[in-house]
Amino acid sequence: MPPDPFPMQNPEIPAALRALRAGTLVLLLGIASAASAQWAWRDEHGTTVYSDEPPPLNVKATDILRRPLPPPPSDSSDAQAQSPSNAAPPQAAVPSPPPAPAVRPPTMAEREQEFRKRQKERADSEKKLAEAQAEAAQKAEDCERARGYMKSLDDGVRLVRTNPDGSREAIDESQREAEAQRAREIIQTRCN
Repeated sequence: MPPDPFPMQNPEIPAALRALRAGTLVLLLGIASAASAQWAWRDEHGTTVYSDEPPPLNVKATDILRRPLPPPPSDSSDAQAQSPSNAAPPQAAVPSPPPAPAVRPPTMAEREQEFRKRQKERADSEKKLAEAQAEAAQKAEDCERARGYMKSLDDGVRLVRTNPDGSREAIDESQREAEAQRAREIIQTRCN
């Protein structure tokens, strides 16, 4: 015999267990409906208070965490107007907080635009970093070359210069001093 799809009607389950299941179901449904009509607010000590009555007047509107949903409009407004004895006593109006601006999720086009913007910013920063690294490497190379040239000038090594026509000419002392001054300037600007 296949299992019964409705275990509440299964004769093998004791009646007490069936009653317990039914009671639990009714209790859960009752709690859910009662919870939807509750107020929630923070009192002066910061404690969250739950009640089916509105908070006292000294509670700020910003401290009210939850309000019950307004009752659905009924067609029997004439009946209530005719029987004022059944009407609930008026309660102090609690100001409602201003509605928060609706935040909509970004569209696919906006997300794509943000992605492309981030990609461009990342590419620009990587380009700047690469340029800075290349400039630092060039500066280090210029510094090393100038220091080597300065060492050659200080050691008194005979230096020869090639003229534009291709002939070679030895550097005299005044030219050596001018070259040493130029090398010092390069070292000062490029090696710091």
